[in-house]
Amino acid sequence: MNATTTTNFSPEDLEDIRTEVRAILDTERLSQSEAARQAGVAYSTFSAFLNNSYQGNNDKPASDIQIWLSSRKEKAQTASIVPKTPDFIVTPSATNMINSLRFAQAMPDITVIAGGAGIGKTSTANYYASKNPNCWIVTMEPSTASINTMLGQICEAIDIQERSPTKFSASIQRRVRGSGGLLIIDEAQHLSSASLDQLRSLHDLAGIGIALLGNETVYSRLEGEGRKSGFAQLFSRIGMRMTQPRSKPGDVCALLAAWGVTEKEELRYLKAIAQKPGALRVLTKVLKLASMVAAGADEERGIKHYKAAWERLTSSAQVDAA
Repeated sequence: MNATTTTNFSPEDLEDIRTEVRAILDTERLSQSEAARQAGVAYSTFSAFLNNSYQGNNDKPASDIQIWLSSRKEKAQTASIVPKTPDFIVTPSATNMINSLRFAQAMPDITVIAGGAGIGKTSTANYYASKNPNCWIVTMEPSTASINTMLGQICEAIDIQERSPTKFSASIQRRVRGSGGLLIIDEAQHLSSASLDQLRSLHDLAGIGIALLGNETVYSRLEGEGRKSGFAQLFSRIGMRMTQPRSKPGDVCALLAAWGVTEKEELRYLKAIAQKPGALRVLTKVLKLASMVAAGADEERGIKHYKAAWERLTSSAQVDAA
């Protein structure tokens, strides 16, 4: 339940709230359970209030639901000035990544894509998966470093209902064998050495392509441990290796062109931002926020809006564009 100050509602006010909620449920095909969850109201209370059969004080659920309705309106107003992000941009780096993923799936083989933050690894993986069948993305985190937790995440990603950790690997093999599929492991730097070797085993036993995406430590670990006899099997199976510490100049130019930035001073300023940690990701945030600031002021987006956006997004208000 939301911590709210309860308002005294008239019967007419209560009915107006019910009418507005019913309209949302109808036009958006939103279930009552989902609406109740969003409003922070117990489903039984929400349903009873909506049906005018709630036996308690209707003011409390009405207050919570009214706050939810007001919040929706505020979000809609914000969304109306948020610029539409350009569709996925096939930058030079993205092209190289796509070729690596395509190779891993077709062969099938193991490929490694390692690079700095913001060069487009995750967005490229999502784009590739949307265009190719039997392509699954599994994102790792520190809590999924071990073999069983990693395999559990893979089971969930490929829609396997298996509760016994001892059967995870066999279940995954049965699901993907013969599929011609590709298993993309994002944030692979979080995996333990044993988990990485388990992926090698899945590749060998199921004949599935595997792509390891992560920061630069992924490949350095594989290269370093690949000299050890226990890790040599995995390192020797890596077909394509792509390491890129930062975005390419062509990536930045492609992104700015997609956003319609052409003025020289603006290009110079934004290209300097793209050299900061976070690269294209940070640059995209600046472009989005600058567009919102400009729209809110009913102005054409320009250099002052980019500077204002950058100041809001970083503790440093200065960008060395020299």
